[in-house]
Amino acid sequence: MLIRKAHAIALKRLLKDQEDSLAFSEFAVEDTNTLLELERAGLVRQQTPVRWVLTYSGTALAQALQELYTAGPKPYGENEDETGGDIVLRSTHGLPAPEEWEDDWRWLGTEIIAMLDAADRAGRVGPKAESALMDRGLAARVWDREKKAEYTILSDAGRTVLEIYRNTHPRLIIDNELADFIRSAPIGPAPSSRLPLGSHEEHMLEAMRLIAYSAPIADVVAFTALGQAVKRALQAGGFGEGTVLSGDLLWLLAQHADGEDIGADSVAVLQSLGYLDSEGELLPAGEWALEAFRLWRDGPRTDVWTLAITAEEVEILQTIDALWKKYGETGNEDEIPTFKRLRREMIDRKVKEYRRLLEKYGRKIKEMPRQYQAIAQKFAEAKDLAKWYDDNFVLRESLYSLESFNLVSSDEDERGAEVFNITPIGREVLAEQEKGRRDITSTAVKAITMTRKMFSAPADDWWQEAHEAGLIGSAEPTRSGWLYAHLAETLYRRPLVTRFEMLVFQTIPESGMTVDEVYEILQKRGEEPERIRWALEKLEARHLIEILPDGNVVETEAGKLLDRALSGVPQGFGNPVNPLMVRVLSALREVGTLYVKERKVRVLPRNIKEAWKRSGLSKEAFDDALKAARVSGFVGKNSVTTAGLLVLEATEAMQPKIGSELGGFIQPEELG
Repeated sequence: MLIRKAHAIALKRLLKDQEDSLAFSEFAVEDTNTLLELERAGLVRQQTPVRWVLTYSGTALAQALQELYTAGPKPYGENEDETGGDIVLRSTHGLPAPEEWEDDWRWLGTEIIAMLDAADRAGRVGPKAESALMDRGLAARVWDREKKAEYTILSDAGRTVLEIYRNTHPRLIIDNELADFIRSAPIGPAPSSRLPLGSHEEHMLEAMRLIAYSAPIADVVAFTALGQAVKRALQAGGFGEGTVLSGDLLWLLAQHADGEDIGADSVAVLQSLGYLDSEGELLPAGEWALEAFRLWRDGPRTDVWTLAITAEEVEILQTIDALWKKYGETGNEDEIPTFKRLRREMIDRKVKEYRRLLEKYGRKIKEMPRQYQAIAQKFAEAKDLAKWYDDNFVLRESLYSLESFNLVSSDEDERGAEVFNITPIGREVLAEQEKGRRDITSTAVKAITMTRKMFSAPADDWWQEAHEAGLIGSAEPTRSGWLYAHLAETLYRRPLVTRFEMLVFQTIPESGMTVDEVYEILQKRGEEPERIRWALEKLEARHLIEILPDGNVVETEAGKLLDRALSGVPQGFGNPVNPLMVRVLSALREVGTLYVKERKVRVLPRNIKEAWKRSGLSKEAFDDALKAARVSGFVGKNSVTTAGLLVLEATEAMQPKIGSELGGFIQPEELG
């Protein structure tokens, strides 16, 4: 949905015609493109060859816009209570009449819709969106008497516009010329300069919700989930004259795929466009067209999936791999990566790394990269290097983190010992990191995966972070970017909240707050900004929070469930929930009996051994995780408690719904 000056003037004229049933606006030929853009957005329709009228959604939007530019600015001070309760509206912004707008000013666009959606989810407008929404009359300053604080929320107009957008179904009609434009356009995320800005073709794509721009400034553009499916279909088919892909054609294709008789002529049309082969079977273009049909009819998903791995965790992966290779070469069981063997190897590696750093920089520690300085200073002063390692590198937490993303698995070997195996997903990460070990942040991966929503493109700084990490090139994700996006959308997550992440997580209320507020609260307690940043990255990657493009951060549904589960955990308890605990809880649920009214699972003592076997953990790891689960309140004497069941519910809510989306950004066979 795109509303610029020309669109707003057209809506104004058509609303006047509607209010006066005898009126009839004759539009000039040069207005045709504007009307077609509104028509594709579902706001107007062509009643006769020469007469255009508003749809229901178009009428609602034209009225909302009219109220803004006819009411004028409201004085700053206490006005009518627009939001209810004890919140009093305060507003200074009005909206000029459309004739006074700059030609290229965007009153509405995908970036504005993204800001409205983020504010609706957080219950307040984020700092990055405040100016843009206030200028458009879509937000208002309010005073909360109880909290004695002033902040910004969506105005009545803002909520109305968002509701109109959500309830409006765009039309999908693509002719051969627009199809060629789609084929040549970068899939993104890419700088918006890569598209011919202001062109009719660009406006048509945005009206049909095939592309989206970044919020709050439209510096980055990307094809949406629907747009990606359409582009894939047109890259493999849709070659012809006239209309090559439309809602009507998609309905026919869906009916044919369902085994309905659509007639020989319709089959011939779909065959000529390359959606069906000579036998009437779906071609690749037809498969992607069906995916486009599903997204166009049902809408894309609302969740964003991402992934976060530190360079330190990658090094642990590499070390586990190296130990297994040593064992394979020598047959020496002492080389198997148990926790003790892995810790010893990591101590050796870190000692060598920091000795090299001190040899290079000498006493000029402050000239080292910042992330090494404090640890290097402690290394220079250390007398017990094993203690130095344990004080500065928490190996067990790193292993938990790797297992939370299904990169590593804690297993029991033939000797009954806990050993660490790299999963197939972990192998893919290892192979990608061979060219250079580095951090992969949630923000960088999200810059790619968030395009799978209807109206979201990454903020410019998110795009830049992904670009610097080698996940996005100049016009689209790199091979590495496709890989991490694919993994983020398909891997199985298990909850992990470390002691520090618990502090950060508990700072964020269910209703959300701004990221700046999170930093402000925690920095006042003496916490380092970098440590806070990584806690937020990890919590988001585990799908417990979502950082929105307007600067707000909110809990996800999984986060809300886990928040409730953790409410009874003793303060300061290390790793109050971790993947091994979750495996124990899951195994106990399998061997126990659910008591629905009491919201607990009772487990007979004799079934504990069976739960251990089902968990796949060593006896020692199982017992330690069971003990920790009892301290956290997830397990009682002989039961999985309500809190434990909430942890398992949260675990399920952390998983992407495989099969309802494209199944990842690229198919497994395309990964090579």
